[in-house]
Amino acid sequence: MEYYDMELIDVRKAFFVIGSDVYGPMGHELIPFATEEDARTFMSDHKGKSILRFEEITPRVIEKLD
Repeated sequence: MEYYDMELIDVRKAFFVIGSDVYGPMGHELIPFATEEDARTFMSDHKGKSILRFEEITPRVIEKLD
């Protein structure tokens, strides 16, 4: 689900911000966006560390979230 619009998006086309100051129910999470522009805006506003595409998300990335 896209962070700003709260609409379903294709996870394979999404842009995920990691390392931000926004927490989910499980702590740090990957925050999804439909566009790279929205991801960059969010990253700037919420101290995100990087933007990943779906194929870049590995078990190691998930383990390092917290």
